[in-house]
Amino acid sequence: MTRRSWLGALAVALLALGAADARAMTLGDTNLVGLLREAEAIVVGQVQGVTDGVDAAGIPYTEITLDVADSIRGGLSGTYTFRQFGLLEPRLTADGTKKMMPAPSGFPRYAEGEDVVLFLYKQAEWTGLRTTVGLAHGKFTLGPGRVENTVANQGLFENVSMLDGLATENDQRMLATEFGAVNPDTFLSFVRRAVENSWVEGGRMWNTDEGRPGGPMRVPDRVSTRNRTGRSTQRFDRKAEGAQP
Repeated sequence: MTRRSWLGALAVALLALGAADARAMTLGDTNLVGLLREAEAIVVGQVQGVTDGVDAAGIPYTEITLDVADSIRGGLSGTYTFRQFGLLEPRLTADGTKKMMPAPSGFPRYAEGEDVVLFLYKQAEWTGLRTTVGLAHGKFTLGPGRVENTVANQGLFENVSMLDGLATENDQRMLATEFGAVNPDTFLSFVRRAVENSWVEGGRMWNTDEGRPGGPMRVPDRVSTRNRTGRSTQRFDRKAEGAQP
């Protein structure tokens, strides 16, 4: 398969996924606010199997089987299997006349036995395909004392603002990380509290350059924020009426 035909196949697949799903399959930077905002499911587990193939519609896929240890959002449990777009390795078509290429650069790759945290976008209605939000940005690998995504957490904590008082001291150290792995206990605790208490949905955590979503206002309160330069700053905003951590 030529590069042009492969790009055409990718375009067809994105159209089949629909506008919302295609938006998730982009290679742009995705910070923690974006991951929390867009993920329909957030799951911790171990990869049990990775295979690939071509479905009846001719769309190439990689199939990942996950042993779910914890479902932070989405209610997944037990053994969960999903398919994302693209093959593991190049292969010939059934008639041997064309070469199908592997998944485009930027798509996450999985290995059997790997411990992961996945921020999963919703499953596509037409194709059944599913992938992580922001592709490589939404797939994290867990190791002893460390967790990081495929791009080494680059940009993960940039452009993030939140109401003062939500972040613990450990959270603040994590949020100041510009590049590289962070403590997994701190990361998972932060994500759990953000989900359980609807920090993003409730306007308690937001993208700095977008500004805090509107809502009932009361007395000004200090807000912790990290800008795109990586510098931690303090500014003032107003706290939502009745907002609790």
